[in-house]
Amino acid sequence: MSAADNWWVFPGFEIETVLSELDLPANIAFVPRPGPRPEDPLLYINGLYGTVTVMRNDGRADVYAGGLLNYEPDHKFPGTGESGLTGICVEPASGDLFLSMLYFDEDKVKARVIRTHSADGGLTMESYDTVLQNVPSIKAAHQVQACSIGFDGKLYVNFGDGMIDPKTAQDDGDWRGKILRLELDGNIPDDNPMPGSPIFAKGVRNPFGAAWRRSDQSLYIADNGPHVDDRVCRVTRGENLGWPDDLRRASVMWWNFCQAPTALDFNQTGSFSDYYDDELFVAVFGSAYVKGPTHKGKKIVKMSLSDEGGIKSYDEFVAYTGEGPASCCGLAFGPDGLYFTDLHGEFEADGQPSRGHLFRIKELT
Repeated sequence: MSAADNWWVFPGFEIETVLSELDLPANIAFVPRPGPRPEDPLLYINGLYGTVTVMRNDGRADVYAGGLLNYEPDHKFPGTGESGLTGICVEPASGDLFLSMLYFDEDKVKARVIRTHSADGGLTMESYDTVLQNVPSIKAAHQVQACSIGFDGKLYVNFGDGMIDPKTAQDDGDWRGKILRLELDGNIPDDNPMPGSPIFAKGVRNPFGAAWRRSDQSLYIADNGPHVDDRVCRVTRGENLGWPDDLRRASVMWWNFCQAPTALDFNQTGSFSDYYDDELFVAVFGSAYVKGPTHKGKKIVKMSLSDEGGIKSYDEFVAYTGEGPASCCGLAFGPDGLYFTDLHGEFEADGQPSRGHLFRIKELT
């Protein structure tokens, strides 16, 4: 039985297992313009505990980089085990990776973003530069999250509020609870909303995912609420997205009953037919470690957005039906379908941690 058999999918589509034996696969980043050779990189997957996997055009997978965390994760879910290497994106011109993660500076937990370099066409990390560092953090959720490159060529980084004091999200002198906008070398762009500040928008709580929509040239994020009002937001320049006062403000949609949205992406690459053009697909994770199907999370939903910014339609697109702890986490459109990861994967074997998978959803013809 394939791991893909543990998932229900929307009529007219099918799921297949692409990779197995992945260590906590958190997010996916496709190479914007992959090379034509079978050995050229197609996508990267960041493992939460400090490993990056590269998959080539021919489906072979190798370790691009390992040991990126300078501390030993503790596998506590929910809790401190949820921290680590979270965000990943590929710089189109160079093929370099931007990675966001936690690190320890003596006894203090901090967040950083690095830019990796490769000397073999993107198959192995040779070195890296630190783009951003020394941001106070916590060994839990609400840490540094997604990193993405906008249509303007700038680097955008999602920062959670640090969990301890929600008011950090409204403090213009604190980078937590913000969406930051940076040059690719970490410098602050001259045209940012506040001169000399990396802050592009503020008032977010735990913004895990980020995706850019071509039709309106805008950034969208998935932000997790406390006990209610998980949401999807369209982020505009200099905007206050409301946390901790009002999570519904400036939201495209929200779940009153929390679902823990993680990654999100738009169908805008021709991966699915025109009928689904520009629809938004969101991975909703649910609780941190629950076995079997559940009413909370463990699914992918799809939405059609109106021109006014609301939701025209909402459907469950994928749902977990197995008995393991698997739950949707990373999600991204590739040239041949929608890919997603299941983080925890299926059951542990022989005392070893469970192993995750990479799946591909294809439309039936």
